Amino acid sequence: MSQRVSGYERKPDEGYETVAWPVLALLTQLGKVRRAWDPCDRGSGQLVATLHSQGIEAVGTSKDFFTIAEPPLDVSDVICNPPYGEGRRGEEAVRFIEHALELGVPRVAMLLRNDFDSAISRQHLFRHNPTFAGKLVLLNRIKWFDGPSSPSDNHAWFCWGRDHRGEPSIRYVTRAEAEALPGRRT
Repeated sequence: MSQRVSGYERKPDEGYETVAWPVLALLTQLGKVRRAWDPCDRGSGQLVATLHSQGIEAVGTSKDFFTIAEPPLDVSDVICNPPYGEGRRGEEAVRFIEHALELGVPRVAMLLRNDFDSAISRQHLFRHNPTFAGKLVLLNRIKWFDGPSSPSDNHAWFCWGRDHRGEPSIRYVTRAEAEALPGRRT
């Protein structure tokens, strides 16, 4: 029997599709994206579709991410809502970040719970990682399920840049600001 989250059955492989507004929020901060890759495309490709709606070339794959030795050709950004793994400890998300960074893609952006960088065991990804560029805190909660439930977690985009120099930054964005993205083509 699947574990319940907020009164709803958990989806297999944590297949919670990423709605458009958090992706648009990320785009307010990223600058030019040449070609993006979502290695967690779980079938419907909502994250990739949002990128396409903004005129960004993007590809999604559903192959086991940890078996991939090279990213798709000419990828400039990994943009992903990774699975967390069993429970709320985030071990699988840590593995996703580590593997994405090992692949050498110029920029990596992962959608995670806002406090993901607070664990002492993750300092190698944040505090002691010179490529950690910062995080973009989403000031509205993401609703993952249809129905009357209210979201209980806050989320942020955590970003790494191969060419990042200096201290990480922290920025904040609301859903309304994201949806008012200049040049939005949706």
